[in-house]
Amino acid sequence: MNDASDVPRTAGVRQALLDQLAYLIDETALLRKHVGRIPESVLQGRPIESELSFLEMYVSLYLFDEKVYSPAVARLGEGRDVSLDVPGEREMLDDAAPERTEIETVLDLIGTARTELAALFSGLDVHGWQGPVTIDGAATDGFGLAHHVIQHDVDLLRRAATRLHESRLTSRTEDIPK
Repeated sequence: MNDASDVPRTAGVRQALLDQLAYLIDETALLRKHVGRIPESVLQGRPIESELSFLEMYVSLYLFDEKVYSPAVARLGEGRDVSLDVPGEREMLDDAAPERTEIETVLDLIGTARTELAALFSGLDVHGWQGPVTIDGAATDGFGLAHHVIQHDVDLLRRAATRLHESRLTSRTEDIPK
């Protein structure tokens, strides 16, 4: 992940971070239009056992928002210091049983969790945005936390897009031009 220490701390950057946090809601709405065309084998499959399935990637998006990021931002809003030891994706998924979850349900959960997270960030006053945050031992603030969340989104969405790109989503035997 990129270092959040170089993120400028201005009102314009704050708004850009809020807009980017809300982008995940739009992204999942767009995916909803096409998700029915993704075969179950692609949703559930893992090219390598150690990697997450497409569905698990999306499940982890809402779990991180719900269990890690929202509580941290709520603490910032209360004027408390925040120290996060960000769990691994597998650790987050242990209790989620994503293989028994429909992708449409996951998209709903992402929308709900991200809407809550974005509202918490929007509700921070200037002191909340400047409040001390430690992420895996690195000191930052509310701006850095927002940046961290966005970078986490980018990483997971890039991996999910790569998984779809590498999957054969057609019954055609010839390669599809790229």
